[in-house]
Amino acid sequence: MDSSFAIPTDQYDRAHKPKAIDLSHHLNQLALHRAPNQLKELYRYMGIPGMITMAGGIPSPEFFPFETLSAEMLAVDSVPLDQPRVPKKPSLLSWLWQKSTTSFTIPKYVDHATPTTIQLATSLQYQAATGPPALPLFLREYVEKIYRPAYSDWDVLLNCGATDAWGKIVFMLMERGDACLVEEWTYPGAENSFIPLEVEMVPIKMDGQGVLPSHLEHVLSTWDEKKRGKKRPRVFYTIPTGQNPTGATMLGDRKKEIYDICVKYDVIICEDEPYYCLYTGPWIPKSHEASLSEVAKRELDAEKKEGKAGQEAFIKSLPPTYLTYDYQGRVIRMDTFSKTSCPGSRLGWFTASPLFIERLTRATEASTQAPSGFATAMTAVMLQKWGFDGYIRWLRGIKATYRTRKNWMCDTFDDFFHLEFDPAPHGVATNPAVRDVLEFGRGVTCYSKTAKSGWDEKRGALGPPLISFIPPSGGMFVFLAVHLDEHPDYHSLERNGADATRKLLEKLWQTLADRLVLFAPGWAFDANGPHAIGGKGVGYFRLSFSIATYEENRKAIGTFAKVLNEFYRL
Repeated sequence: MDSSFAIPTDQYDRAHKPKAIDLSHHLNQLALHRAPNQLKELYRYMGIPGMITMAGGIPSPEFFPFETLSAEMLAVDSVPLDQPRVPKKPSLLSWLWQKSTTSFTIPKYVDHATPTTIQLATSLQYQAATGPPALPLFLREYVEKIYRPAYSDWDVLLNCGATDAWGKIVFMLMERGDACLVEEWTYPGAENSFIPLEVEMVPIKMDGQGVLPSHLEHVLSTWDEKKRGKKRPRVFYTIPTGQNPTGATMLGDRKKEIYDICVKYDVIICEDEPYYCLYTGPWIPKSHEASLSEVAKRELDAEKKEGKAGQEAFIKSLPPTYLTYDYQGRVIRMDTFSKTSCPGSRLGWFTASPLFIERLTRATEASTQAPSGFATAMTAVMLQKWGFDGYIRWLRGIKATYRTRKNWMCDTFDDFFHLEFDPAPHGVATNPAVRDVLEFGRGVTCYSKTAKSGWDEKRGALGPPLISFIPPSGGMFVFLAVHLDEHPDYHSLERNGADATRKLLEKLWQTLADRLVLFAPGWAFDANGPHAIGGKGVGYFRLSFSIATYEENRKAIGTFAKVLNEFYRL
């Protein structure tokens, strides 16, 4: 593999890595004035064997109404690694009801309990903001082996999911009226966290691999604080893998370039990674499978194998994170169990430097405190029973499922539309595996398959281009560009002073909703503002392939194709 994927093996060794540098000048006034909760500091002593606890106003576990907590969980190999491109009858999801399960019970008390013992007497009790020790212990192993931070004194801290995590970061780093760097298409929930601080979003242009380093450099190097009336942005919020909404994934070489720019201009990188383990690589059209390089075929086959070889292939396939290049401690990474376990657990974690972990701990003491004892107990036992290798096997099955679902949606576009691929990029034949990533990561434009368009001097025999998209390389979404300037009414609406792009996109969205097909409108994700939709003549929809069945995919895209023919009056 090329350097976009390769991770230095010596990064397991913390002893030879630098420590995080002092970045305390990034803390806002709120964060600087947070103080430890003196009563909560006592929690660390309560777990000492033989300690008679009379310091805290805590209820007696004797009167907790839950004597035991039991659950059945799927076996780690329940989700198949090699899934058919077209599901057989019965549905692909039939594995869910056929595979074995494992049951466990968490008692209220465990004899000779240690601080890492999971029992309801402590799990359902008030706890330190850092949460029960067992779960962070597992997460440190996971971060060390999978992310391999480039500095030595990083740590993890539990939170109540990514939304909670980002809100705490905002109120640690941003002052009222600041500016924040974001991807030009970004998650609207992130914006909601800093709206109360009147923070300005500064969108950075993107392509199929995420933000463009050249544009980030331009924005930071030309920032005029007098003209803008605010300081140069010091925080960059990014979703590098399976980006929401575009599905783009940033590989290692570009991450390193972005990181170096952030070092140069002293920017904190906030890496939001709910889809990291859902990096599935490029969509390979069915008609192109035979043209895959032998290297790529071997790598795909390796990921389908059970055992150590398959596990190593999975880990190798994951792009390096920003932590991989972070030798200063300027990356705050947010992870969550929402996409790999269940969203309702409201459980995630930070990986960051000691400075940020300590300040985030103080913020946690003053707000959410530790995550739910039910969620942490259940998740910790699940991970203990699975172990590191078992958890990786589970993640591999989840990845295989989302790769299959991505194929369902992209294949269905291929079936219902005529697809034209963008020209192949130049100079990508150096490494066969990388060549395939770039070759099959090209954008596609969709034309009607059924409309009788006839010959047109400008359009040829295919008629007008209807929609375009870059097949996603991870995550849960396909991001469609709709060529509204090809609509028969577009130019007359523009001449009459209407916002033709917005008006037509809203009409198309409503028509689809009336036909029982619901897409997310692109204007919700446009970092240029709530009334922007990406540019004149082009509107956007986000389609999720995460939950729809194979049959629902085909029905929805088939309806979409019919509606487009009617909408464009073909």
